Amino acid sequence: MKPLSQTRKKVFFALLFLITCSYAQVNTGGNATKANHQKQIIGYITNWDAWKNNKAGVPGAGALTHLNIDYSKYTILNYSFFGVAKDGSLHSGDHRNKNIHKKGVSQEPNDIFFTDIYSSWDLHILFGEIEPLQYINEDAKKRAEAQGFEVEVNGRSWKQPTWGLSGNLPLPLHKETGAPGLLELAHKNGVKVMASIGGWSMCKHFPEMAADPVKKEKFIEDCKKLIATGFDGIDLDWEYPGPYSGMNFTGTEADFQNFVNLVDDIRNAIGPDKLITSAMSADPRKLEGFNWNRLSKSMDYFNMMTYDFNGGWSNKASHNAPVYSYTDAEVPFFNWQSTLKKLNELGVPNSKICFGAPFYGRGVVTEGTAMLNSKTVKRSETVQPDGPISTSADYTNWKKEVYDGTPNYFFIKQKALAPNSGWTRKWDDEAKVPYLVKGNFFLSYDDEESIGIKAQFINDNSLGGTIVWTVYGDLEFGGSVTSYGSKLKKWSNVKSPLVNKINEVFANGNGGGNMAPTVNIAAPINNTTFETGKNIEIKVNASDRDGTIVKVEFFNGQKKLGEDTSKPYSYTISSAQSGDYNLTAKATDNKGLSTISKVVKVTVIDEGQNTAPEVSIIAPNSGDSFTEGSTMVIEAKASDVDGSIEKVEFFRDDKKLGEVAKLPYKFTVNDLNVGNYTLTVKATDNEGAKTISKAVEVEVVKDITDSCSQYPDWSSQVSYAAKSDVKYNNIHYRNKWWTRNQNPKNNSGQWQ
Repeated sequence: MKPLSQTRKKVFFALLFLITCSYAQVNTGGNATKANHQKQIIGYITNWDAWKNNKAGVPGAGALTHLNIDYSKYTILNYSFFGVAKDGSLHSGDHRNKNIHKKGVSQEPNDIFFTDIYSSWDLHILFGEIEPLQYINEDAKKRAEAQGFEVEVNGRSWKQPTWGLSGNLPLPLHKETGAPGLLELAHKNGVKVMASIGGWSMCKHFPEMAADPVKKEKFIEDCKKLIATGFDGIDLDWEYPGPYSGMNFTGTEADFQNFVNLVDDIRNAIGPDKLITSAMSADPRKLEGFNWNRLSKSMDYFNMMTYDFNGGWSNKASHNAPVYSYTDAEVPFFNWQSTLKKLNELGVPNSKICFGAPFYGRGVVTEGTAMLNSKTVKRSETVQPDGPISTSADYTNWKKEVYDGTPNYFFIKQKALAPNSGWTRKWDDEAKVPYLVKGNFFLSYDDEESIGIKAQFINDNSLGGTIVWTVYGDLEFGGSVTSYGSKLKKWSNVKSPLVNKINEVFANGNGGGNMAPTVNIAAPINNTTFETGKNIEIKVNASDRDGTIVKVEFFNGQKKLGEDTSKPYSYTISSAQSGDYNLTAKATDNKGLSTISKVVKVTVIDEGQNTAPEVSIIAPNSGDSFTEGSTMVIEAKASDVDGSIEKVEFFRDDKKLGEVAKLPYKFTVNDLNVGNYTLTVKATDNEGAKTISKAVEVEVVKDITDSCSQYPDWSSQVSYAAKSDVKYNNIHYRNKWWTRNQNPKNNSGQWQ
């Protein structure tokens, strides 16, 4: 492309400046903006939500775009998503192969932007109002060249060298007097824009690209195109590196080193002044394989996806994004606190950690009346992009074709939080999140209360900030609408309560938030049995780090038993009646903030009544991982205070595996298959009373090691010709080209 004359450049940018300055961005109110704090608020902005219409609770298509975002509330915006093709090149998310979920199907290379302006929002969102030109005259040629296009007068095609694209007319020209695009509007308001690559459905070729120097070179060249287009950095959304399953592939241990090498190569290509971030799993098990020390040197932020802990795939109706662990959680370490604990153990700098705030909910269908931890009811469905799945997602209230069971917060407010909706809001004071129930429908979500707690968690732990999925999730539209061309629309009155709350809490820092008290029941212990007529003394420990305890209230379920206003905090149930008791204590501090303890369950039985046995799984532990084909020994502990144990039965996902009638209570599962295992045991006593244990969740992954005893050990002193076989740490490797002194585990793609 011939360079523009300096005069033409000055005229174009002067005009652009005047137009941009005259365009007023949305102001969603609130009491603070990013200018009032130093935290990062990183929002994901998608290219597909713009299609949503009134069925999704917005005024119409074109509402969910960059024009209706308050840029004063965000520091970084991640444009999502670009996909990775089989040759390593990048493509627009609108070019995703709709059959990519099928075995053996690949993603063919395609354009980095979807330039059909009638079928995609790519150009409209990134570059603003489009004026499609059907004819090229001298004036059109000058305008086109000012925007980086190459055209000929009377020609029928165009080229855009920066994008590496070309096409036939119409020319997708930005209208100079029209609405600005995301890149322009964000930069005007001091917001950086990242190109986010991957996402749940477009990661299949990440592992092979990162391992292959030729494919990686194509990938990096396209990253450089995006930087040249105006993006401020690269956000990697590889779900997931390591020997874990994504939507349509399973990775290997080699991914961890290849990920580090890829980040270093991107850094070398785009320079030190651009950003590199990554969306990363919040599952503590998936974090251990990375070289965090090296990543911390090359990357700016680690964006932890601290949501989607539970959903339609879960066996229990549970929380999408719990801050803390809660009683009977299906996976006890699926929460913010456990993720941060693991990151701290691994030495990841808190200042580079951003935790994810979901501006949406997840609905499921339960067996019987919906409650927290109710059993979910799964069925077969076919969805995009996953294909055939087994799910308990609620498509009755949150339609599959609109929300796929995951409604935005604004839609939840419209449908479930409106008067007479039939939904009941509940609060889990252990997890610090709300949920909604109606009949056999359960919805986990976040609102201003829980989002405020999450923001304060980020403050209290000195984290870098938060990521928001997505920036559209809390938008509420009102007022008049202005159209810009055939697609873009801007509303005069837009509110964003959740991101406003985040900014307000960040602005207040630690000083703005009263710290909640801590409380736990010291006695009785969980699962204690008492006889009818006996007294039950409840003893509680309560304290407050930045104030005093005003009172401690005692509850059985929802019924208040009494309260105590001074230490030692206690309450006695006199002459207890038979039945099951769910005891909790609620501590309130001098500023009115309260915390509820974990539930302690006790049983009161009539004298001489048979007491049910106690049983638990002592091995394996939740979170343990086994390799395919290996053996797993399930060991249980069972006892009966007034009799004997007749048998202990072992179950996986409610399917009986076997039983044992005497000590030791062990059962062996041979030749394990890949998958997730929900293990329980059931103990039966000599009078027929039964007790089922708390579930233990384990996973079985593919065995990535080969039987490689026949191969020589790798040596740093040996030169290896192409296709040489060696073993290293009992893993078989084969090199693709000549190499010497290149450790197979920490290599740059020579070994596979």
